[in-house]
Amino acid sequence: MVNRQLIQKNMVQYLVLIVVLVIVAAISANTFFRIDLTSEKRYTLAESTKEVLRNLDAPVYFRVYLAGDLPPDFVMFQESIREMLDEFRAYAGENIQYDFINIYDEQNEEVRNRTIMNLYNKGLRVTNIKMRDEEGGSSDKIIFPGAVLNFKGLEFPVNLLKNNPSLPHEVNLTNSIQTLEYEFSKALHSLSKTDVPKIAFIEGHGELDSLQTYSIMNELKNFFQVDRGVINGNMEALLNYEAIIIAQPMRPFSAADKFAIDQYVMRGGKVLWFIDPVVTLPDSLSSGMTISLVNDLEIGDLLFKYGFRIDYNIVTDLQCNYIPVNISVQGTAEDTEMRPWVYNPLLTAPTTHPVTRGLNYVHGQFVSSFDTIGVSTREMQRTVLLSTSERSRERQVPLRITMNELSRDPDPRMFTDAYLPVAVLAEGVFPSFFRNYSVPSGVTPPDAEILDKSERTSMLLVTDGDIIRNEVQVEGGRYAASVLGYDKYTRQTFGNLEFILNAVNYMTDETGLMELRAREFRLRLLNKAILTDKGQVLKWKLVNSLLPVVIIIVFGVLFNIYRKRKYSS
Repeated sequence: MVNRQLIQKNMVQYLVLIVVLVIVAAISANTFFRIDLTSEKRYTLAESTKEVLRNLDAPVYFRVYLAGDLPPDFVMFQESIREMLDEFRAYAGENIQYDFINIYDEQNEEVRNRTIMNLYNKGLRVTNIKMRDEEGGSSDKIIFPGAVLNFKGLEFPVNLLKNNPSLPHEVNLTNSIQTLEYEFSKALHSLSKTDVPKIAFIEGHGELDSLQTYSIMNELKNFFQVDRGVINGNMEALLNYEAIIIAQPMRPFSAADKFAIDQYVMRGGKVLWFIDPVVTLPDSLSSGMTISLVNDLEIGDLLFKYGFRIDYNIVTDLQCNYIPVNISVQGTAEDTEMRPWVYNPLLTAPTTHPVTRGLNYVHGQFVSSFDTIGVSTREMQRTVLLSTSERSRERQVPLRITMNELSRDPDPRMFTDAYLPVAVLAEGVFPSFFRNYSVPSGVTPPDAEILDKSERTSMLLVTDGDIIRNEVQVEGGRYAASVLGYDKYTRQTFGNLEFILNAVNYMTDETGLMELRAREFRLRLLNKAILTDKGQVLKWKLVNSLLPVVIIIVFGVLFNIYRKRKYSS
């Protein structure tokens, strides 16, 4: 009798369990959910990312060039990339395919070198790492910490490692992991969108030409249709573009062009100004001396209305780049030495803003500073994106600059200015400069309506046109553009390209993807002090090895005691 009741009780429990499992299976088949137990929600994708993944209508193939024998920190980076791609697959299914490739699996050196050059030409950046061998020595190894995405025959390079030499290696690695979702989501969005937004480089005022801006234009073409052209007072033509870029103009703007830009802003257009308030001809330094003079573009009144006051100065900074100087005695063989050139400041950026998070120094040349004034903070938010260091100096023009300054070390006592703004992002509602004026002659259409207040929009002012200019070299009898931000003397690549690309994407972003760059993760790194204490190392090894086994044994013993007591009664 007791056995029959026990059997019936067990049967009821089994039936209830089966019913519960069927219900759970039915719910799971129709409802998708994931639980993230990390404090910073590390494995929770943003809604903007999920939207991009769900809208994929064909497979995307990720070829990640980070595999093989790697240092421990890069192995951790590799695992973070794999985890992120697995998260993507949870929402996009088989539309996300990936493979980790070790370029050193190719034994033929000639083929391997060809592969390396091909990846470099596609836009992946090279990183040198040191690998230790079994004998205790070390050797340099080239890796590409990035990926190439392929979608419907289109390829998109993604560089994943943020390498700011001013930050510790661990911080750079953390920043790289934090931006993985953004870098991949941005690439997927660009590959899969059907309507390509348009931006334009303005010409007609002595701006940089297509060769001098080739590097940034080539990068922007991954996300936008990039056009070039003159305004000629045609305000309506500007309305076709999400943003316009004015890259180092050298001639004054006409009233008609100023009107077209102003009313473009009033209708929600975005403008990125890269201007030189002061003109300095560095090529003249080859003769030993040059002069900095005011470069009046006749847009100071326009910018003043928007809340920017141009200061016609030159900024020098102890935090600067180096240039080679011939220190040999006349008549002897040339001997060069790298010397600090305070007129080429290395500009710093805030670490919290989506545009500049994890950004390397931005290289400037003969930079000016400016002030922000006058606009209500309720309608306008302004953020300094680039500034000088805490040891800088303003020098008013006209200014005579000589190469003799390189023969002596700069006097730190002269550099008493700090954090002078060089690039400011303004977001909000702008007043029109033409509010109380009539339409100037030369405007198309001549009866254009004057709006006296803008829609909510944004504007970036950078008082150094050289920040957007890439170097141009002659190779094999042909002109070739260098990567923007690359310095041939120090062989460093500064953050110029990434800064401008991030700024354009941020100002034109309607998906919310740029906000992903503001996410913060905490890396739980090993305590290096403990690693030097052999007793502590042994203790924690025993804890990690034996404690899980002990817990399982204790649980098994208690469970057996419970079963004996339950079924013996």
